[in-house]
Amino acid sequence: MRMTRLALLIMLTLLSSLFTTSQASTSSIGGDFTLIDQEGKTFSLQQLRGKVVLLFFGYTYCPDICPTELAGVSRVLDGLGTDADRVQGLFVSLDPERDTPRVLKDYLSYFNRQLIGLTGSQDAIRQVSSRYRVRYQKHLLPNGSYSLDHSANLFIIDQHGQLFSVVPYGLPPEHVQRVVRSLLDNNMQSVQSPKDASR
Repeated sequence: MRMTRLALLIMLTLLSSLFTTSQASTSSIGGDFTLIDQEGKTFSLQQLRGKVVLLFFGYTYCPDICPTELAGVSRVLDGLGTDADRVQGLFVSLDPERDTPRVLKDYLSYFNRQLIGLTGSQDAIRQVSSRYRVRYQKHLLPNGSYSLDHSANLFIIDQHGQLFSVVPYGLPPEHVQRVVRSLLDNNMQSVQSPKDASR
């Protein structure tokens, strides 16, 4: 059963990858959205203009993929030092039925208090996941509960709100950190005045 679910997860990730590239080159993926954050307040991606965003979709009952990815995102943020203030990690729940704002807040505090958890109605989550080509499927369990199989890409969004890169699950945090630093460095260069740039 576990191997069957693992195979399904791999298939979902591969299907998602058909519509993405490691260096995002299409404007048809991604975009702004509005959900509810872990404080129960309305949250819009537009609020993060000027910051690099690390966006991941999952759910708090996830046994392995989500904790691994969130731990990796936490390592990225910790490794950036003071530059971490210019980066924001977002975790969008694919399981709004169980992942209330309070549940998300408690869950994410185990990884990094800088992370923001987002939830919403089933329809709102479907719209956002569809926008980012995230596939997920509910799996009923013998005990009456359920799990979710879902694609597990990490989406890197630049300071202008545009999808910059899609990182497949399994790549090391060091890779993500290099991509983030390149965005931060390029942004610093672009805001230099001609006088500063000539020094």
